[in-house]
Amino acid sequence: MNVIGDMNNIGESAFTRRDYFNFSGGFRMPSRKSGTSIDLGNNDLGFLMMQNNKAKSMVTNFGAANFSYSPKSTLDISGFAIYSNSKNELQENNNIVYTDSELGIPDETTQSQTTQRSDLGMLKLSAKYKPNGNNQLDYDVLGRFSKETQEQNVFSSVLGNTIQDEESSPFSVKQNLNYYYTLDENNIFSLEVQSLIQDEDPFYNALIEEKDSYTTVSDIIGFDSSQSNYNVAQDKRVKSNQLDGKIDYWNVLNTKSNLNVTLGTIYSNQKFTSSLFQFLDNGSVFNPTPVNNDGLATNDIIYNFTDLYLGVHYTVKLGKFTLTPGLSAHSYNVNNTQFGEKYKDNFFRVLPDFDARIQLKKSEQIVFNYAMQTQFTDVTNLARGYVMSNYNSFFYGNPELENATSHNLSLMYYSFNMFNYTNVFANVNYNKRIDQIRNMTNFDSVIRSNSPFNSNYADETLSANGRFQRTFGKLRATVKGNFTYSKFNQFIQNEPSVNENYSQTYGAELRTNFKTAPNVEIAYNYTIQDNDQGSSRSKFFTSAPSIEFDALIWKTLTFKTQYTYNNFSDENRTINTFDFWDASLAYRKDKDAKWEFELKATNLLNTQSQTQSNNSNISVSTTEYFIQPRYLTLRVIYSL
Repeated sequence: MNVIGDMNNIGESAFTRRDYFNFSGGFRMPSRKSGTSIDLGNNDLGFLMMQNNKAKSMVTNFGAANFSYSPKSTLDISGFAIYSNSKNELQENNNIVYTDSELGIPDETTQSQTTQRSDLGMLKLSAKYKPNGNNQLDYDVLGRFSKETQEQNVFSSVLGNTIQDEESSPFSVKQNLNYYYTLDENNIFSLEVQSLIQDEDPFYNALIEEKDSYTTVSDIIGFDSSQSNYNVAQDKRVKSNQLDGKIDYWNVLNTKSNLNVTLGTIYSNQKFTSSLFQFLDNGSVFNPTPVNNDGLATNDIIYNFTDLYLGVHYTVKLGKFTLTPGLSAHSYNVNNTQFGEKYKDNFFRVLPDFDARIQLKKSEQIVFNYAMQTQFTDVTNLARGYVMSNYNSFFYGNPELENATSHNLSLMYYSFNMFNYTNVFANVNYNKRIDQIRNMTNFDSVIRSNSPFNSNYADETLSANGRFQRTFGKLRATVKGNFTYSKFNQFIQNEPSVNENYSQTYGAELRTNFKTAPNVEIAYNYTIQDNDQGSSRSKFFTSAPSIEFDALIWKTLTFKTQYTYNNFSDENRTINTFDFWDASLAYRKDKDAKWEFELKATNLLNTQSQTQSNNSNISVSTTEYFIQPRYLTLRVIYSL
């Protein structure tokens, strides 16, 4: 049994995502993807994993416990429980440049103060039963619940002051059952079943103080304009159930080849209800009637999806090559029912895939993979009624949306040489999406209304990354790089345009590797973010040199320090510079001592904020985040 606890107000994450994965053992995934991708959406507030470098203040309370028990040699049982409570305060300044100045959308500067509170709990139970070498049964169940609230004051240079309140209490239960049966050395069977139950209930409320900036939107949505302000709310509920099951059969033909046959199904059901309404000055509730979209400001929709598929894959080993061609045949049944109308789409599709592996040496390999995929959207994109996504964003769905198709290719090279400690990794990925769902976006000032449709234009993404690392005696050198290109089509004010983004990151580092002598690591990272959006183009650069130093002094003192400098600029000027310096000094009498004392300083230079760039299909923005101040802590550690 293990127990972990933490309480702090200095922004330290007691439990990272890596810790969570190691602590829980992960969650078993299907052995082979079916070729179908269905999105169930995400309607929580999305800040539970807030990082401390983007928070002005962060208070965290955390506790976790796990256990493992083997009542007999054939049965293993394990589980864990996690609870986390946090309060974050954020302050941000955001400068937004919209893509096409010819469309008359004004650029916008916003300032926001945000308070976020969350309670998160997770429970997991796992069991593994292996009575003999021919049978194995695995079972996992993972429950997740949370309560989230967010209070935000926003000042916009275009829209004035807005107060936003959000709350949500989602929960989900995910179950996984795997059974493996070996009939004999040539015939193997497996059963894999996944079940998901999810319930989300986000509530959004916006108090728009300067209602004159919403005149056109008010006329379209149908708000009561006689009020002193616009106090509007959006209440939503999304219930999702999904069952994913498949049976696999492997026939080992000989020592060089085998045949795999898969029979599977995916069933998904989503129910979505929502209502958009206005609180009046006298405390009553007013239900608006939009002048377009058939006057719909509510949603009540049931969305069903079924995929029945049969897959065949053949694996053969030819010298250094291992080839796995395959295909899956799918029968799809998709329908949604809302406002007394039913929309159906039933069709059949064959999806090919191919995997090739070249084993050049035991530690050197090339892998190529191709897969064709059918992509389906979630219920929120299908719901016809108006939904208020944000104080400056409204949305209504399209019940006649069709699936998208994607082609995915990847090429990976890996090599490790133990004689000279040379490690080489390179990876290239390409994705092309056809009939992709895109939004038609129309603006009134900076207030946008979105509605999805299937685009006739293909979207593409190309990414490549590589790393070369080699050790020379006591020196380790690393060079790495990453490049991403994306091309997608945007539609603003009924006008299509092509959006292209280029992102490049290059890095180099040199580190000493002594057992007792001081060690130094010198690194440099350089990032280029290039956005070509319609008639506008922006380019941002981030330069970040850093140095780390650690030393063992008199065999009892450990000194560590790290310094990073960041220069954020565009093509004309430096926008912001910020640097971070951390240091610690720890005392332990010897390696077997139970007590350790540490003096740790975080953000010694008391840097107030940091800046980064972001891009979307309609804008490019630079955001300044105000972060944690300088902290000096004395720590006492006792090892059991």
